[in-house]
Amino acid sequence: MTMHPVISRYSSAQDLIAGLATAASHREQPLRLVDAWRSVPELAALNQQAFVAELTAHLPRATSPSQAVRSRMVWQCTLRTDPDRAPAPDHRFAEVARRILAATGIAVPGDPAACRWVLIRTDPHEARVLAPLARADQSLAETSRDRSLALAVCQLAEYEDRNPRFTAARSASGPRGTVVAAPPAVIPQTAARPLHRPL
Repeated sequence: MTMHPVISRYSSAQDLIAGLATAASHREQPLRLVDAWRSVPELAALNQQAFVAELTAHLPRATSPSQAVRSRMVWQCTLRTDPDRAPAPDHRFAEVARRILAATGIAVPGDPAACRWVLIRTDPHEARVLAPLARADQSLAETSRDRSLALAVCQLAEYEDRNPRFTAARSASGPRGTVVAAPPAVIPQTAARPLHRPL
């Protein structure tokens, strides 16, 4: 399975989710929340204001529309698979998404200040990772290498799919359910930086 990551930044999570919902309705394929920073069943529905409010709770409020546009603190990673192949299951999208979030430093497992994030399935061959980049400790996730790191994660996932023995050995090396990223030498994690910086 080949998975292609495309990263972009937005100024409004609400507008982004609304746009995804509109596009999905035109395709008659409603959005599905697949995974998130906390238990999915406990979250409000995607189309409710409470959902966006909780997702973006750590973002500083922009003092003007122009400041919001300049900051673009809502991070998105679109994951696409080959439309001529069978769709990847939800759990595979979720595993790759969690690895990308860990590799980029946006949401490292065990970090209590990690950014909040969600994984939304938009169609059989696409899922979107959305993450406001403000952390709970009021710092900002460093994403200067996010594109190369996301690509490295997807390449590792493709290698695993083509080499079942490697996948079996990786699974045996850790407890069941553990999401294991590539070695640090291949996919290093990035550090956070102070949230309040000149725009």
